[in-house]
Parts: sequence; C-alpha cells; structure tokens
Amino acid sequence: MRGIWGLAAVAAAVLVLTGCAAEPTPLATPPASTAAEPAVTIDSVVDGDTIETSAGTVRIIGIDAPERGECGYDEASALVASLLRPGDAVVLQLPDGENDQDQHGRLLRYVDTVDGVDVAAAVLAAGLAVARYDSTDGYPAHPRETAYRAGQLATLTASGDVSTTACAAAAQAAAEAEQAGIAAEQQAAQAPAAPAVDEWWRQYSSCTKLKKNTNGHPTGPFSRDNPAEAAVYDWFANGTGNNGDGEGDGLACE
Repeated sequence: MRGIWGLAAVAAAVLVLTGCAAEPTPLATPPASTAAEPAVTIDSVVDGDTIETSAGTVRIIGIDAPERGECGYDEASALVASLLRPGDAVVLQLPDGENDQDQHGRLLRYVDTVDGVDVAAAVLAAGLAVARYDSTDGYPAHPRETAYRAGQLATLTASGDVSTTACAAAAQAAAEAEQAGIAAEQQAAQAPAAPAVDEWWRQYSSCTKLKKNTNGHPTGPFSRDNPAEAAVYDWFANGTGNNGDGEGDGLACE
C-alpha cells in the first residue's frame, strides 16, 4: 500500500508541476511610439496650427501656418474650423521624444478628428501651411515628419513667413502686372511723340478773313465729305458762328 500511495503522490506532484508549466507568463506590451491621450473637446480654433481644447491650448506638431494679419491666415483658420467645431471630440497624441510643451506653454500634439482625419496633413495638402519644426530644422523628430514634408505645397519666404499657394500666386500676378506696367511706361517714354496737328484754320474767324490771309493758307472751298478737309469745313461752317456753308451744300468758304 505504501508503494501505491507513494506512486500516487508522485503522479499528483507531476500533474501539479505540469499544470504550472503550461500556464503562459503574460508579457508586457511594448509602449507605442505615439500614445493617444484621452479624447478632449474643442473650444475654439485660434489659427491654422493652434487650437483651444478642454485640455488647454494645443500647438499642432510639425506644421506652421500664417499668423494673424498675414496673407492666408483666414483661409487656414477656416479650414481647421471646418474640421474641428466647438464641442467636437478630438484625439491628441504626443510622440515619444517630442517636447510636451513649447516655449509659450502650449501643448505640442498631433491633432486628429475622431474619424481619423490628420488635421495637420489636411492643412498641408490645401497649401495653407508648411512642414516645419522637426528634425530637419533642429527640433525633435516625429513619426509623421516625412509624410508632412512630402505633402507640403506652401513655401517659406526669404524672411521666414509662410506663403500659401494662393498668396504666392497672387504675389506673382501682382509682380508680373507691375513689371508689365514698368515695361509699358519705358516703351512709351522711348516712343517718338506724335507730331502735333497744325490746326491753322482756327486763327480765322470767318471765310472772309481767311480769303484775305497772306500766310499762304488755302482759302477754300472745303468739302464736308473730304476727310482731309472735314475738320476745316466744320470750323468755318459751325465753329466760327459765321455759317461758312450758307448754301448748305457741304462746301464751306466758296
């Protein structure tokens, strides 16, 4: 009996140990490179790269839109406002290695709608912002910077201001118009002046005085229907007040 009970005890111990070995040990989930934060709601839109939320002021990571008073400010702000309306839920994400806040105390976050729309990418695709403040210009790298750079349509001016596609086109058109105006002025200045028309007949107040002239001017008659004489005819027939075409036959100073 002892042998039987001894075998039974050994068998039971094996079963217990086998059951423990079969139980998998849980593995820790590796941290995501970009952690989504609890959803917050939109209070208002400041401009094309900044919003007010229930979590505080958020500066969207990786883009730069026109500032207030600059060309394109209204358009960029309107686009973001069309995506993020007051009271809407919004998803904020802080990539690993990115600063939590900027020097103004604003939260630095990716901003996505609950439907998965990347707000920054939408503003870039509309030509209303540039990709900026990432590893290419001395700031921390972020996972979306390559896509943001590829999707950029707007440009930076020599002074570092954002030039949206519409503003750049308007500036180009204005510059071309200015150059065309300058060229026209230069051409006009170089063109020979048209010779002044010698309206010699205006010095005579009547056909009678004309016929007495000693200046060698023609004395008539002048035909109303002759283009070369029409102005002279009109002067003596209508301009002097002496009715130089008294017969009304289309000839003045007969």
